[in-house]
Amino acid sequence: MKRIALWMFTLALLLVGRIPAAHAQGESDYSHGVTVAGTTATIWFRPTDASTSWVDVHYTLDGGVQQNLRMGYDGGAARYQTAVTPVGAGSVINYSFTYNKGGPAYDSAGYTYTVGSDSGGNPGNGGDQGGGWNGQTTFHIVNQTNGRWADNQVYWAIIGRDWATGQFVHVDAGGHLVPMSTADNGALSKNGEGYTNYFHSLAELSSVTIPPLDSARILFSVGSPMYIKVVTDANGKIGYAGANIENPTDPNIDVYFDFGEMAILPPGNANQGIFVNTTRVDQFGFPIKLRVQGLGGFDRTVGEPLTESRDAIFAAYLAAVPAEFAGLAQAPYAPYRIVAPSHASFAAGQANGNYLQGYIDGVWNRYRSEDLVFTLDNLGTFHGRVSGNTFVFTGGNGNGTYYINGIPSTSEVFLGNGLLNDPAGASDAATQLQIQAQLCAALNRHVAETPWLWYDQGSHYPAGQAANWYAKFWHDHDIDRLAYGFAYDDVGGFSPSIHTDAPTTVTFTIGW
Repeated sequence: MKRIALWMFTLALLLVGRIPAAHAQGESDYSHGVTVAGTTATIWFRPTDASTSWVDVHYTLDGGVQQNLRMGYDGGAARYQTAVTPVGAGSVINYSFTYNKGGPAYDSAGYTYTVGSDSGGNPGNGGDQGGGWNGQTTFHIVNQTNGRWADNQVYWAIIGRDWATGQFVHVDAGGHLVPMSTADNGALSKNGEGYTNYFHSLAELSSVTIPPLDSARILFSVGSPMYIKVVTDANGKIGYAGANIENPTDPNIDVYFDFGEMAILPPGNANQGIFVNTTRVDQFGFPIKLRVQGLGGFDRTVGEPLTESRDAIFAAYLAAVPAEFAGLAQAPYAPYRIVAPSHASFAAGQANGNYLQGYIDGVWNRYRSEDLVFTLDNLGTFHGRVSGNTFVFTGGNGNGTYYINGIPSTSEVFLGNGLLNDPAGASDAATQLQIQAQLCAALNRHVAETPWLWYDQGSHYPAGQAANWYAKFWHDHDIDRLAYGFAYDDVGGFSPSIHTDAPTTVTFTIGW
């Protein structure tokens, strides 16, 4: 669940100064507020005008030095936001905004928020509603395959970890969390091997209400259930083996499947509620639309809009991407899926295994003789310089030293692993991982050398350049251009990640 974890704890990033000569404006242009979870306060701004494309926040914490920062956009919440930390009971945040409406810039009024008060926003802002949530969330699964698959051919399962026990569980028809067991293997059989059957067909069950669940996936398949095997490790602990799309003998290799990722945190947790997303990090099986509703009128939708058929998506993909990426939507992967680059020919040692290496090496070579300078919200300004093959970053609010411990490979950039998920040597591991995530995203998007464009989606994937064109395709075809095309696609707020602290209903609609 790396993407869920990153989304929950990653800060939005950017260096920005206050825009001069802005006009004064009233609150009809926006709603605003502050929410608090644990020791983190989040200042948020939701514009009412669609022409607003950037927002700066100017704030002080307990009378300290004023911070002037470009706010990150959270597509799931449809608002701009900036995290302020650490805060505690009685902390005072004074804040105001500068924002655009098309061309002109405007200054807001000034506001004050005291942690522990009820002054968290203007009326009707749809702020925190978590106090009334009972911890139960209802899931609906909808068949919109236009007759291609009947309800008795559409399957789903929810698996994850029980918060109380830490054990892997599956959800039964009554919404109960049932511990996995190796005795479950054998309910299904394929190629002489026994597998569990935690799946329900839509004909049997299309809705279920469940309690909080950690590190969870909701799995979908058509034509047959997926083949999941319960296993034990060397210490006798239960786990499970899911689909491995890199293994040509995997029992799911000829199954049409897809999934969503989620965690539902129990009431009273500092980050209570649901974190959920669709994902194209590994593959595309079929179109999925995700809608989340919650208390206080919360209502967000992400994923594929289901206006294109599955066949049309395959054709559009092949027409849009460079030749190197076309094979990801062809045999042996098609017709079952479009596979992500590093699960196929972009893996180390494969035909396109060095596809991005010229660009990666060029970035490393440039910063052997000059600094890469960028500012991360609430973490400060960093200067990066390559020494040997190690990218060394210094500075920040902690005045620390952080590393990318070598030149990453094409596969490491596309997967966000290895040298780009490596805490070794850091004065603060969390900060180092943040820096690595930022550079990983910038390399995927081919904007690493222009940090002022790291969060400008229109500048990502410049034509004719080496980049993650698989990821770009999903941004171009998904609702609000929000997609998880690689593991760190949440950097800058471009992922289809939804959070509400009081979820009531989650609807996954399966297209074809």
